[in-house]
Parts: sequence; C-alpha cells; structure tokens
Amino acid sequence: MLWALPFLAPLSWATPTTHISTPIVNIRNGTLAGSYDSVRHQDAFLGVPFAASPTGNLRFSLPQPPKPWKGIKSAKSYGPLCLGNSAGLVGFSQNTSAPMSEDCLQINIIRPSGINKSRKLPVFAWIHGGAWVEGSAGDPRYNGSFLVETSVQMGTPIIFVSFNYRLGVFGMMNGPAAAKAGPPNVFIHDQRQALRWVQENIAYFGGDASRVTIAGESAGASSVGQHLIAYGGRNEGLFSGAIAQSGGPLSSSSYRNATETEAYSNKVLEETGCTEAKDQLSCLRAVPGEALRRVSQMLPTAWVVDGELFTSTGSRLLESGSFVKVPLLTGSNRNEGTSFTQLLGLTVNSDDEFLASVKGLLGRPVEEAALANWSTLYQMEVDRPSPASLGSILSNPGPQLGAQYGKTSLWLGDALFTAGRRFASQKWADYRTPSYSYFFDTPPANLDLETLGVAHFQEIP
Repeated sequence: MLWALPFLAPLSWATPTTHISTPIVNIRNGTLAGSYDSVRHQDAFLGVPFAASPTGNLRFSLPQPPKPWKGIKSAKSYGPLCLGNSAGLVGFSQNTSAPMSEDCLQINIIRPSGINKSRKLPVFAWIHGGAWVEGSAGDPRYNGSFLVETSVQMGTPIIFVSFNYRLGVFGMMNGPAAAKAGPPNVFIHDQRQALRWVQENIAYFGGDASRVTIAGESAGASSVGQHLIAYGGRNEGLFSGAIAQSGGPLSSSSYRNATETEAYSNKVLEETGCTEAKDQLSCLRAVPGEALRRVSQMLPTAWVVDGELFTSTGSRLLESGSFVKVPLLTGSNRNEGTSFTQLLGLTVNSDDEFLASVKGLLGRPVEEAALANWSTLYQMEVDRPSPASLGSILSNPGPQLGAQYGKTSLWLGDALFTAGRRFASQKWADYRTPSYSYFFDTPPANLDLETLGVAHFQEIP
C-alpha cells in the first residue's frame, strides 16, 4: 500500500503541537479517549461505533446511525470481528482465535499525534478484503500505524481509517424472506454508512472530509469499485479518490439474478428451519448468530442488481460512463491466479481439461473459437514468457497441481483481476478522468515461489 501515499493530496507537515498522553476527541455522538503511541508519535482511536448494533430487529436491515453516549468512551482496542468464515485462500486466510460478534460495526482512526488543528490532513479509508466472508479492519497485516508513520516520513502525513462491515449471509441476505427488512446488499450500505461517519466526524480528528481516498484489496477493492458505480455513478461526496488493489468496478464478482436470489433465500430458510414460519423474517432474526454463521459457510457470495444501489452490472455502467469521476489507482500482482487455482482444486493436465475448466468457471456460453484461441495464446505465453508472465512459477510443478498449472493460473489471474483492471482504466481514460496503474512483482518471503510466487494479497506490507 506504500505506493498509494503519493497519490493522496500532498500537504506540508506543520510543526506538531504538544501531545496529550491520553488523547481526547469530542465527536457528534460523545467523547472518545484514545491511546498514544510514544514510539511512532501517533494517536489511535479504535473500536468506535459508526452504526447501531445490527442485531435483533436490525439484523439484515440497513445500518442505522450510532446512539450517543454520556461520559467518556474508551477507544483503546479494536472491536470484535464480524461473524464470518475462512475463505480458505493460501497466502491470505488465517485461523484466528480473535473474538467475533454480530455487533461489529466499528471504525478505527490512527493519526499523527499533536497535529496542528489549523491544517486538515487527507484521509486514507481502508476497506478490508476476505471474499466478503472473512477479515476485519483490525487485521494487523493492514498496519495503519506503519502507513501513517511512513506518510509523516515522506512529508505527506495522512490519517488512516478502517472499518468492519457485515460478512456472508449477514451482509448478503437478499430475497423474499428478507425483503421486509429493507433493501438488499447491506454490506455495501454498511461501508457507505462508515464513509458518511467519516464525513461527519473526521474533522474532529484533524482530517479533511473533502480529501478522502477510499482504498481496498481483493473484496475490498471490488467494494471500492461498487462505490464508484453505486446509484449509477451519483457522486455523494463521500470520497475524492479511489485505490483498488486486485479488484475494482469490473471484477469477477457475480450478481444474482431473481432466480438465484430466491434459491439463496430458500437455502437459508431451509438450513435455519424457518421455511414454514408464518413470519420468516422474524424467525431468521431469532436464529442465534453462531448458527447463522455456520449456515453462511454453505452459501456463495454475490450481490443483487436492485435497481437503486446497483442499477446495472459493472461493465454496462462503466461503458456508459455511469461512475463517480474521481482519480483511480488500480493494479494487480504477477501471480494473482495461483492461490485461486489451488483453492478451486483445478488439476489441469491437457488442453481439453483447460477448456473444460474455463467453460465451468465462466458459467456462460463462449464461442469455441475464442476458447481455442485462449488455449493457444496462454500456451504460447508459457512457452515464450513475457515480462508479465509466470515469473518464478513452474509451468508444470508436478501431478499434484497438474501439467498445465502455469497456463491455468495465468488465465485465471487475467480473468479474475487483469482484464477488469484494464477495462476500468480504459473507461477512465475515455471519460477524461485520471487513472494510474501498477504491477506488483516483489517475491514474498513466506510462500513457495515455484507454486505460488507473487500471489494474491502479497502486496500488503
């Protein structure tokens, strides 16, 4: 994420004022007591509610504003993770013992300590990844303290913000059973509520609400993309720039049609024993959160073109210029496809198996001539590597991964991330909006370079 810092609007660093050992900030809903990091000379305000607890009668509903409090609220530790499940992705997923809760809509703010209140700092708002089924804003690998420290050293100090949002079925329960709860796609609405909170409160921390850059990786990057096309590209002033790492407004993430939405809803009802309930929504809201989390593990992630938040698919909205016209930085890693090839269990040993895998993954008709052309071109890429090819990855690492592992991983990385990035960058150029791209190629120290290489998520410091 370090390359993103110069992308934020530059600001001369004012001489810091004297710090307070326990930083206190008064915001709209009450008073917060944060913590002071004497090593990095930073203030942190962690686990701050940006919405009411989405439990009970608020389960599956749009996020509601947080309730005010009296006295001083401690904001010295990260809140719990939202209820979720491991995506099982090598190089990203972790078996965490951190506490989870349905009451998880909290935001974190890290700033340089002793900032001059007369100079407002730009804001870096991070949306975590995790396939919308796992992850949290408090994941130490995102390390907002390091980013703030580095920004100060570069002479362009920022304020770092991160937040949770509902995962799995808690954020994607769409369909007839949940219709009475309100609009679908509440996980994106959670994120927008957090961004509204930033607009309303970041000035109290010394931030500039007019200079908020939203950023994310993987599902977080796709979420960034959804905010860019939300409401047909209506600019609500929630952000002034966007960074999408391995994802974006045109990603591989799917939209549910009406039939798929109903099937999803019916599966949830069946697994929770709510199918025959007179009031299915009330029944679902009474299911213990942990039980619903286990049900979520069986379900795919996708959102709904609801005619309001998402008026059409990403490709159609980009083609018509229906996106928020702000500068965009986007990019991908050399070996994006390797961990997904392993996750999906794709053991491809022949051209016929390659074509069958591609057909199955696309899930839609493709002309045979196009498929054959892809097979030929990707084989040529493996045989005569280019600078954007396999790198350290073995094209045939052995029978466990398949004779065409390298070829399959190249195609999958392009299909999931590279093609969408290039299309989005082209549309930004077509509509005369600044866009920038990066290609990450630094080998990680903790992954097998012959089978994973510079895989998905490895650009995160």
